[in-house]
Amino acid sequence: MTELPLLTGAILTFAFFCQSLFGFGGGLISIPILSLFMPVQDAVTLASIFQISMGFLITRTYKDTGWKHIRALLPTTVIGVLIGILLLKYLNGDLIRLALAGYILLHLARTHTKFDPLGKIIKAGGAHLAGFLGGTLNAMIGGGGPAFILYLKDKAKNSSEFRANITAILFLSNIPRLAGTLGTGLMTWDIVTTAVMIYPFYLCVLALGQKLHKKIPQKKFFVAIEILLAFTALSLTLKVLY
Repeated sequence: MTELPLLTGAILTFAFFCQSLFGFGGGLISIPILSLFMPVQDAVTLASIFQISMGFLITRTYKDTGWKHIRALLPTTVIGVLIGILLLKYLNGDLIRLALAGYILLHLARTHTKFDPLGKIIKAGGAHLAGFLGGTLNAMIGGGGPAFILYLKDKAKNSSEFRANITAILFLSNIPRLAGTLGTGLMTWDIVTTAVMIYPFYLCVLALGQKLHKKIPQKKFFVAIEILLAFTALSLTLKVLY
């Protein structure tokens, strides 16, 4: 876990710098890359500490939150989190790596084409299915955001409420997620000490991202991130196969 602390720290700080800039990317970028050189369970659990910390932004967005939509999602979200934790704990690491690779490819396909099976499923299943899928994916691979986004994007009155809703449901889903990682032994002392070492740099890049948000050419940066994600998905697949 700590054999490559500098690389681990660089990956996490870069990923959450991206999240600070664009509002997403912390788990989507860091977990697949970390999974190339550490157990995927450790990668998901380590990243979860920083994902949970992002949730404290709820203190700034509470007043804008559409709580009726959050209440509709929450019961099945908690059930999904519990199932996701068990899958993370007991599934073979290579199966989770393949799930990560598939998840990245679906994300890229949804961004650039009309191929969006997750969107169709959530549109048909409503809040209960969106909550279940979001909770399960968030706990198992750290990537529940798209399921919540697809449900909530048409529920908000404005962009402030939309951001507040996403912040709220991710924060609330991460509470049972944290309890689950502690209860199942996924959260080890080694992971905690690694996170503590990285945390000051994490706080710095969050502040930096907020300052540079309007200065970085977002389209070019997005292209670079998507190339990185595609390469990571290929690398994860090759790691499993060979």
